[in-house]
Amino acid sequence: MKSTIKKTITLSMIFILAFSLCGCSLFDSRAKVYSRYAISLLDINYKNVSKDYMTLTGVSQKDAEAVYVDNMDYQAHNLMNYYGVKEVDDGTILSEFYYLAQSIFANAKYEVTDVKKDKENDAYTLELTVYPLDTLEASYDEVVQYIEDFNTKVDDGNYNNTTEVEYETEFAEGIINILKAHTSEPGYMDPVVLEIPIQPSDDYYYITDDDFLKIDQNILYIRENPTASSTDTEAADGESNTEATEAADTTDNATDTEATEAADTTDSATDAETTEAAQ
Repeated sequence: MKSTIKKTITLSMIFILAFSLCGCSLFDSRAKVYSRYAISLLDINYKNVSKDYMTLTGVSQKDAEAVYVDNMDYQAHNLMNYYGVKEVDDGTILSEFYYLAQSIFANAKYEVTDVKKDKENDAYTLELTVYPLDTLEASYDEVVQYIEDFNTKVDDGNYNNTTEVEYETEFAEGIINILKAHTSEPGYMDPVVLEIPIQPSDDYYYITDDDFLKIDQNILYIRENPTASSTDTEAADGESNTEATEAADTTDNATDTEATEAADTTDSATDAETTEAAQ
């Protein structure tokens, strides 16, 4: 018999930065090129569309694909963190979330709706309109119900004789199946208009890490304050402990609580590199 930890319904997302390279500014129309660069940067990160990105930055096909692979890997980890899924196997769960991330972000939607030029300093600012994917929001209630039902099975002892890998895999597959059902016909939240300055540097230009993060945070809509479920566990003294999860210990009947883990943004791979590529 093994202790089985119930799943929390408090969901949280840890955001990361993807990689962006500089583009070369030796073109006739800077407004058009800057617009192309911004879209190509998003296309390679979320859709693995690399032609324009390679043209504007001078990177190889291999390096361009590496940008996409790294971003999907980060997004997969983000989704796992959001739903409290642990990576306890040989990488199978992570791989499934990687393919799920590909399916979700392939539907990313954005466009440059205006380009503004500051005549005093010759600076350019892009008006980027992002249409946040509603995949997590549209599936939110279904996921919460799934977690509640899963926890009921935990209470009933259904997983007392399962291994941690079997337990986490079953939980993960349930989440993945729910989300997959919402990727074939993507929906979008209200558009968000962002002001994205183009940073010139001699013959090059780029979008800062902070501005890219601002874009990334709006590609996929995340509910800021998810509602805690009534199935959240109670402490032994009767006080409600809505942030913790309840563990059923079959050896001594003691109740353990496991708080949801947040990635340490200073230790995780959240830093985006901005390297310069010559034309």
